[in-house]
Order: sequence, then C-alpha cells, then structure tokens
Amino acid sequence: MREEWLTPVLKVFFPFTGRKDEINAAIIAFYIVEEMGGEVVGFHVLKDKKFDQQFVDAISSIAKEFKVNFRVLYRERKRKDVADDLLSELEENYYDLCVCSSGRGIRIFGDVARKLIKKSKTKMIVVHTPKEYGVIPRFLTRVLIVHKNMSEDINAYDVAMVLTRSRLSSRGEVISVHPVRVHSSVPIDLAYVAEEVKKEEENFIRHLGIKIKDMGMPVTPVTLYARNGAEGLAIYASEVKADIILVGVNRKRYPSRVTHMVPLSYASFLNTLLKRSSCPVLLAFS
Repeated sequence: MREEWLTPVLKVFFPFTGRKDEINAAIIAFYIVEEMGGEVVGFHVLKDKKFDQQFVDAISSIAKEFKVNFRVLYRERKRKDVADDLLSELEENYYDLCVCSSGRGIRIFGDVARKLIKKSKTKMIVVHTPKEYGVIPRFLTRVLIVHKNMSEDINAYDVAMVLTRSRLSSRGEVISVHPVRVHSSVPIDLAYVAEEVKKEEENFIRHLGIKIKDMGMPVTPVTLYARNGAEGLAIYASEVKADIILVGVNRKRYPSRVTHMVPLSYASFLNTLLKRSSCPVLLAFS
C-alpha cells in the first residue's frame, strides 16, 4: 500500500500578511482540516495590528463555517527577511503542511513563497489566485487534476481526494486532464490517430487506472489535444467551469526566474498555466 501524501491529524501552517488573495489559501487549509482533523495556525509577522485584525476576523468567520480549529500567532520580526522567520517557525514547531498564497512578485511567486518552496522541507500547497478572481466557493463542484505522467502527480490526487471528501463538497466531480502537445505538422482534429499521441494516451489511461484503484475515488479521464498544453488546459477549465486546478509539483522542478523562459519546459508549462487560468491553481509540492 502506498504512503498517502496527506495523513491525519494535521497541524497546518498558514502564513499571511492580510492580502485579499490569501483568503483562498485559508479556505483550502480549512477544507483539508475539516476532513482530516487537526488545526490551522495562522502566522503573522507584520506590525499593523488594526489592519490585521480585520483580516483575522474575516478568516475566523470562515473557519466557524467549516467548524475547524483556527488560531493566530503574532511574532515580532527577528530577521531581515520575513521568509526566514517563517522557515524558523516551520522547523521549530513541526507542522505537517504549509498552505500559503503565491503572493505577488517576479514572474509567478512572490519572494516569500519562492523561498519557502526552495528551503522548507514541509509539504506545501501554494494557492495562486487570478487577479480578477473572487473567493473559492464553499461547495466545490468540479476539481481538475493535471496529469503529466510524473511521480508528483500523486500529490494532486491526494489533495483532490481530501477536498472532495469534505462534507461541503462530498458530491464534487474530479476530472483528470492529460494535456498532449500536438506538433504543428499534425491537424488538431486528427491528433488522436497519430501513433505517438495514441501511445501517450494509452499510458495516461493505464497510469490513471492504477491511481484510481489505489485511492478508491471516481475520476473522469480527459485527454486534451493542444498546441500549447497549458493554454489549452486553462481554456478547458474555463469551459467546464472548474472551481480549482490541482497540480503536483516536485520542488526541484518549480519555476525559477530563468527556467520559465525555456520553451516547452515543465517550468514554462506551469508559468503559462498560472498566467492564463481564470480559476485558482493549487500547486502541491513534495
């Protein structure tokens, strides 16, 4: 039997500054704890307590809706870099999971989220919220998983399983989408008959079957033919009105300031998906 990426009971670390997009990270943390048990610990290192309290009150109200344990720790900044304070808290107090917003900064991630991904050993879910998007719904009706035939895909499947087992989303649909890049010499309408595409689709169905058997979770498979897999995926998510997109990511492969510019690279795929998606994208880092 495989080891599950998330195991109860969880102590979830939720660092925040008070930005609107961080509400969605909190909601995902509450979804997980509502299903698996444990608590969510908010962690704040800024000093503007009046502004912070408005945000904390809003988050606390949502926590009551989910009926989960939520508390907030305030810490005076001890180091020049806020990320170092967060890393210290993670290492010293043995958290099972860190859920945070992607933040604002160069390219995809803000500098704080980037440093946590790079240096922390704790499992992480980074929630990227599109600029014009509002708040993740309390009832998840459709969750998309990006299936890349990589070992880290299992991170996304485990998170999807937890989210859709929550009492608030117990009837949510899970769709596993395998984006297949179609060469410019092959017409999109005829992609399914190309030999290399057929083999890739067969591998997808086989790998998905193994995951479904291990997890006991109903999943709808979709093979997506596109010139650009990330752009095609973003369009598909919008068409089916997905609530969120889940991607399993290996820390060593996450987008950096340089690798996102390499055409057809994994980092470029993630960068494009986050830029084009109209719904939140959750990156589950192992």
